[in-house]
Amino acid sequence: MRRRKVLRFTYLSLLVGAVLGLISGLAFGGGGSGGTFVGPDQGASTPVTTPRVEVDPYAGEPMTPQRAELVGSNEMGLIPVLAYNEISPEVNETSTRTPDQLRDDLALLESEGFYPISVGDLAAGDVDIPAGRSPVVISFDRSYPGHYRILDDGSLDPNCAVAIIRAFSEAGYWRQRATFFCLLDVVPSDNVVFGQGERKREKLRNLADWGFEIGSNTMTDLDLSKASPEEIQRELAQSQASLNDMLRGKSTVTSLALPYGRFPQDTGLLVSGSYEDTTYEYYAAVGLDENGAWCPSPFSTIFSPMHIPRMAPTGESLAVAISQLKSHRELIYISDGDSTSVSAPYDLAPSLGEPRTYLGRPVVRY
Repeated sequence: MRRRKVLRFTYLSLLVGAVLGLISGLAFGGGGSGGTFVGPDQGASTPVTTPRVEVDPYAGEPMTPQRAELVGSNEMGLIPVLAYNEISPEVNETSTRTPDQLRDDLALLESEGFYPISVGDLAAGDVDIPAGRSPVVISFDRSYPGHYRILDDGSLDPNCAVAIIRAFSEAGYWRQRATFFCLLDVVPSDNVVFGQGERKREKLRNLADWGFEIGSNTMTDLDLSKASPEEIQRELAQSQASLNDMLRGKSTVTSLALPYGRFPQDTGLLVSGSYEDTTYEYYAAVGLDENGAWCPSPFSTIFSPMHIPRMAPTGESLAVAISQLKSHRELIYISDGDSTSVSAPYDLAPSLGEPRTYLGRPVVRY
């Protein structure tokens, strides 16, 4: 086989007070009393807001226009989908982020009101986050060792991406959620499912147990824009089958990251197909957008689960992108806290599209 490089009060006053408090604590750009996130042995601190207590006084009740308006929700807004490559103390390329830069990115996202979902969650429209928060998708390509490393004593390397996200979650800032796209047949072999070959299955199953999503990055990191239909089907079929075999029912691989962010001419090949006796089916495909485009809402007519744009954080690009979007708050996805409905204002920006008519859930406008 070829190898290639690689979110009920009785009295009205209490009700309004609770909602306003919720908005001030959770809304995009809301602050806090201050605090510090320090990961284990990271040797550095990052100022962030105090962990939020996620309380929705309406939990379990049907969504109403009044409730949606009080929260200021817009579930037709844009969503950042981030693509990380190597996480390493040694910066040897523009796409590399150091462990402290990743910590800073997470702290920035949390302080600006974001809350993580996976690529699979996005594709399925499963945006189950607290009211007033905005979803963000965090993904990692090419299964670098710096994404998930186990030390000789069996503990997690505190400077690998998995440990950093777990420490951030355990500190009470948000849940463990990210998508890791894996390679299976590349040189160097360190990029084969995060390296440490004898621990591939252990790592994949741990990720699934901890709430992370595992996706395919193809077998050999093949540029699908230049590949034949047969090569594409082989890469996608064998990758999905191999990862599912190692997961052994812990989870199922349904998301795909395109090497170099490049789509093939026939995007239908990404959805389903077969190679020899092995069939495959994917429900989401992510690429890269050089202009840092943010993704449409999964409830919008312009959303395509098989053509999800991502931006790669480099330098201060994430902070700049968030600042630019904050200046257009009407474009930001803001949750109503009810994952069984979709709420949005009537005066949507045309660029956000319109709610799809086959969502299988009520659309609440205000």
